[in-house]
Amino acid sequence: MSKTTDLRQIQRRTNQLMNFEDGFWDLLLGCIFMMLAIYPVTRELLGPVWNLVLFLSVLALLVAAELLLRRYVSGPRIGYAQPRRSPKLRLVLVFTILMVLITFGLVLVTLLSPESVPSAPVEASAGRSYLVELIVVLFMGGLFSALGYLYGVTRLYFYGWMLGLANLASVYMVHNAGWTVLIPLAMAAGIILLIGLVLLVRFLRKYPVRAEAD
Repeated sequence: MSKTTDLRQIQRRTNQLMNFEDGFWDLLLGCIFMMLAIYPVTRELLGPVWNLVLFLSVLALLVAAELLLRRYVSGPRIGYAQPRRSPKLRLVLVFTILMVLITFGLVLVTLLSPESVPSAPVEASAGRSYLVELIVVLFMGGLFSALGYLYGVTRLYFYGWMLGLANLASVYMVHNAGWTVLIPLAMAAGIILLIGLVLLVRFLRKYPVRAEAD
């Protein structure tokens, strides 16, 4: 029983090291939500179609950059590991992907809808329902909490609830104060970016590149 527990701890620690310790995941997450925070501004400048094209293009570049940096910066420092793909792991991965798609779909519906970008200051909409935004809070909190529990990464709990509440606050201020830049969401993204930078600096100091043997 102890051997099984030790093996699970080793697998969890390996997943933490390979996916979350270098800070690149945090930097990618922060960049994505920072783009969402300024999305209404760029949409006013470019229009809905071209702005969506820009958003998806930058998103693809960020994902590619994250993969390359992890390969050429993290890989030489900590090596490479190929996790065993058990049926349980496949089920978790499928569930995670579906939850991510649903969550980001709800976020995009909330943030990218035409009503989210007023062309002039709006009057307070006391009768406006925030059910979708509350669902986003629950999904974000639940998803990130599940990932935090699965991988043993405590800060993921904080990320999920912070992003969900920041989205709710942003939409509220859009409809009641006429904000264009989603400042609460930008602040949350900035916090995640700062944490990612701190993690990256700590990672580079803790795991210097190993000198090749002569």
